[in-house]
Amino acid sequence: MLEIIFKIVFPLVLVGFLVLIFIIGSLKKHPKREFMTCDEFIKDWIKDHGSASKEEEYFAKMKKDPSGKLYMPITYHGAKLFIRLGLSPNNVSVINLILSFFILYGVVMAGSGHSLSKFTQQPLYGSWFFLLALLVLFTGIIDGIDGAIARLLDIKTKSGAWFDNVIDRVSDTLMFVCLIPGTISTVASIGFDFKWLIWTNTFLIFIYEYMRARHEGLGLYETKPNIGERITRVLVMATFFVIYGISSLGVLLSRLINPTSSFGIISHPGILDWTMLIYQISVFIIMMISIIPFGKFIWKNLKELDKQDGD
Repeated sequence: MLEIIFKIVFPLVLVGFLVLIFIIGSLKKHPKREFMTCDEFIKDWIKDHGSASKEEEYFAKMKKDPSGKLYMPITYHGAKLFIRLGLSPNNVSVINLILSFFILYGVVMAGSGHSLSKFTQQPLYGSWFFLLALLVLFTGIIDGIDGAIARLLDIKTKSGAWFDNVIDRVSDTLMFVCLIPGTISTVASIGFDFKWLIWTNTFLIFIYEYMRARHEGLGLYETKPNIGERITRVLVMATFFVIYGISSLGVLLSRLINPTSSFGIISHPGILDWTMLIYQISVFIIMMISIIPFGKFIWKNLKELDKQDGD
């Protein structure tokens, strides 16, 4: 009974919620608006992140790196599109949460074929990881769109920021624990189960994000971006999902064309065994080299704040 609920009812409920959100948005009036330019949008983001005194310096740097050249313009134009669809920042946050549940569902279902025959049954399941990687990337994009909508409409609120943060932490958890069910978190060739590493990474992400939240809660709004930011975690997850998915898809297509094909005969078993473990090891390293310098940065600022309070 529970299996039927998860396989059939659960995704239908998620689709129902998505459709409902877009229907409600379509019923709203969409007055024409004048928005700030993309450059003004980036500068406003810099101010909100405690760097108003170095606005031009940070802006010049961002215009040269991927965040300013690619990610920020995508969230800017994406926000304008969602505004035309009548969606609020909280609507987009909920959409992000629903898509995270879809990723959980998709990984559990696709991962159920992990231990099946590597060249006949598994490729049919594993191929879905390629599409799941695209969905992971999409959630990474819309994760910034809810804040971008609030910025463009000038409706930034503390409650909205709090709601977005809670949704992000739930999404972080869902996008890791999806690997727990089944055997996808086991290296079959050596019988090594690395579920403990998945839980450890989930814990490290919560520590990292809590450090940031507590830092800002004490009045220190200038933060130091590290490699462990959520967008990096999304890119790493998508990368390893693509590796797993493309290998499975390649085997599937080659066997459909020629059942005796030897495509992937050497590489595919290794990819199935090691991809998810290497993914988790990569996240662990990224979080460790982010938490340590970030902690030092915060501690230094707090000590300076202590001195100011003592004067």
